Amino acid sequence: MKNFLKTQLARFKKDDSGAVSVEWVVLTASVIGIGIGAITLVADSSEGVASASNEQLAGAMTDAAS
Repeated sequence: MKNFLKTQLARFKKDDSGAVSVEWVVLTASVIGIGIGAITLVADSSEGVASASNEQLAGAMTDAAS
């Protein structure tokens, strides 16, 4: 029985097939998290730029119409 447990434990320590799946899931989650963070930063700062350019275009249209 003791020999059987040693053999099973040694086989379990050598088996790393599940480790690749875990690494893939962690890597994918990290990439998605970084992507969402980048999109949030760009979206927040682009709102101000879009608003400013909208005001400038509206002013230019008003000036051109007069």
